[in-house]
Amino acid sequence: MTTPPFPGWQDAASEARFSDPAQFARSVDRLTRNVRIRNAIEYIAGGLVIVLFGASAVGAMIKGEWLIAVSLALVVSGTLVILWNLRKRASNLVRLPEEPCLDHLRRQYAHQYAALRAVPVWYIGPLVPGVALLYLAIGTRIAERTDFVTPIEGLLGPAAITFGIFGVIIAANLLAARALKRKIAELDALA
Repeated sequence: MTTPPFPGWQDAASEARFSDPAQFARSVDRLTRNVRIRNAIEYIAGGLVIVLFGASAVGAMIKGEWLIAVSLALVVSGTLVILWNLRKRASNLVRLPEEPCLDHLRRQYAHQYAALRAVPVWYIGPLVPGVALLYLAIGTRIAERTDFVTPIEGLLGPAAITFGIFGVIIAANLLAARALKRKIAELDALA
């Protein structure tokens, strides 16, 4: 009896693939660690922005530069909104004990994907009013002492750099979101 009773089934079984649970556990651990490190860096950077721009706002108020003080205070407020959004939108999800590792990994990828796709709204958006008002305030002060064209010429380069950096941040996060979308599709293909 060398011939199997159901050769079709045996042939199909040779193509069966099983996922390694340890591989998914490592992926979850790596993603959790990366998100934790990224968020810690963001919190430190946000704290520095709050301290530096807050002190500058106080200094501007003392000098009577109210428009500059308001713009700096808006940057501080925007930074607080970003840090709150970072906690709400981009923190690690709690691992449910009854949840399979694969499901948690997919849920975590989807959560981070949604956060990265929305970076223009929750990460860049809160800074734009303060930064734009800061350039307007500086330009207005320069225009009071010179002509109208001088501040435009002088601020065009720094503004282009600032908003260019915003664009690079958006592009980098959208690329990272695309990579996560591919990982989600790979996990969905396993199911």
